[in-house]
Amino acid sequence: MRARVALAMALLLVLAACAPSAEVDPLNSGRQHVEASACAGVDRYQEAIADLQTALAEDPSRVEAHYWLYLAYARSGQAALAASTLSNLAAAVAAGQGGAEARFWLFQIYGEAGDEAGQAEMLTALQEETRANPAGADAHFWLGRAYYEAGDSEQAQASFESAVAMDAGHVMAHFWLGQLYTEQGQLDAAREEFDTVLRLDPQNAAALHNRGVILYQLGEMEAARRDFEAAIEQEPDDPRSHYQLGVVHLAAAVPDSPLALPDEEKLNQASAEFEKALELCPGMFEPLIGLGNVYLVRGDAAAALEVLNQAADQNPNSPEVWFALLQLYATTQQVEPACQAYARFVSLSPPQEWMEAADQIRVTLGCP
Repeated sequence: MRARVALAMALLLVLAACAPSAEVDPLNSGRQHVEASACAGVDRYQEAIADLQTALAEDPSRVEAHYWLYLAYARSGQAALAASTLSNLAAAVAAGQGGAEARFWLFQIYGEAGDEAGQAEMLTALQEETRANPAGADAHFWLGRAYYEAGDSEQAQASFESAVAMDAGHVMAHFWLGQLYTEQGQLDAAREEFDTVLRLDPQNAAALHNRGVILYQLGEMEAARRDFEAAIEQEPDDPRSHYQLGVVHLAAAVPDSPLALPDEEKLNQASAEFEKALELCPGMFEPLIGLGNVYLVRGDAAAALEVLNQAADQNPNSPEVWFALLQLYATTQQVEPACQAYARFVSLSPPQEWMEAADQIRVTLGCP
């Protein structure tokens, strides 16, 4: 029996500010190597270190490189070099170099190091800079980034709004406003911000990706597909955009009528994108859920269960995983495991729209 799948899309929002175009850039490639190394079995820290050292040698003012270099050293077990990287940036900040941006990246490194006092010191320094330079858009922007990382969304939003009021062409401030609005569920406002980013920087892969997520949520599937494909053109090795493009193909494959057959070509395209995401980031649980849904649509319950169990092993606290397992067990009339999956799903505080779908399944199966 083929299943009708209520597709669940994880919001894998890109948190790197305004990725550059496809032109080779040692800072960007170093960042990508560090991010890729978070995937199971991937270790590109030495490549990251080489690229980031090159970025700083070519232009010492690119202070963001210190942050990614710190991460590369720390996560590859080179604690002394990580500490040296922190000290180098702290010395530059103490010497008055790098401005608000340097203070922000030092704030970030202190956070990675667990130094709350250092973070508080840098936050105070950023606040003082905006008071000393109230018309400086950059100062307000970097203060907003610090507030955002500290979890103070209200202050972050106010700072980003101040930055764009002072400089309507401030790409990064528009980007992070779009980020905040997306997280707040203000999708139309978020879309406007990413539209602005892409008018100013048409090849911004992060903005293309994030706008694609919003368009998907708004039901504009073709526009979402175009944005994810454009993001992949800029950054072909980003597993997140491959995953999201797979979700779009999967949504297009599921027919509106329960009597109609799914679109096999779209299912194949979805599978290819999910498999590409897993090739780039082994163990990434979201494309495993995607593959599980593909198998579920095709009526292959055994294959769906295998990959969804892998996803649950990777991230046992994901409501997406347990929602997919709930659907699978319900489709195959496995009442007890379905009820167990429902209980686990509910315990993870899922989004309300998912709860409504899950509750319908619970009532149908007679779960407590």
